Order: sequence, then C-alpha cells, then structure tokens
Amino acid sequence: MQHLAGAKIKNLQVLITKKELEQEQLNREFKELQSKKDKLKHQLQKYNDEIKQLTSPQGRFIVSEHALLRYLQRVYELDLSKIEKEILTPETQEKIAEFGNGTYPGEGFSIKVVDGVVVTIVGDR
Repeated sequence: MQHLAGAKIKNLQVLITKKELEQEQLNREFKELQSKKDKLKHQLQKYNDEIKQLTSPQGRFIVSEHALLRYLQRVYELDLSKIEKEILTPETQEKIAEFGNGTYPGEGFSIKVVDGVVVTIVGDR
C-alpha cells in the first residue's frame, strides 16, 4: 500500500515539474510579448505626436476640407447636388457600372472612381 502511495507521489512530483517548466516558458513568452507591446505603444505615440506637430504648428491654424465645403455651400450658396449631377452624369454612371474602378472623362475634367466612390477630380488642363 505504501509502495502505491510512493509511486503516486513520485508521479505527482514529475507532473509538478513539467507544469513548472511550462509556466516558466509561458512567463518568458509573456515578457517577450510585453516587450513587443511596449515597443509598439512607443512607436504609435511617436507617430501620433508627429501627426499632431504637423497638423497644429505654432501660430498656424488649419481649415478642414469639410469646413471649406460647408463654407462654399452656406456662404456662397453653392448647390452641391447640382455639382454632384454634373460630375456623375447618367452616361458616366453607366460606364462606371460597366467597367468599375478607374478614371472617367467628364467635360473639362476626369473623375477617379474606387469601389463606386468618386475619390478625386482631375482637371484636364
């Protein structure tokens, strides 16, 4: 009977040693991942600081494109839906439906389309 208990104890001690080794390995992996995470966090902060510095230099203010658009719409009373219809004529819409992404000619300009969205206008001059 004592022999069985001794074998059982020995078996449990072997299992404990294996689990301790697994735990040590996981601790090493965790430290490595934590180090990678800290480096990424530092890089992200550096990039965000650089963006902040570029977008808000001392003594200079920025007007967003959205604000410019609203100014044109509300102060100059430009009809944006009319402009949209000039850009996306029925003929152009047919071409986009047929060919998909690409650059399409308009009258005096070209439009670039990506995934059904006009992403930019290029003057033909």
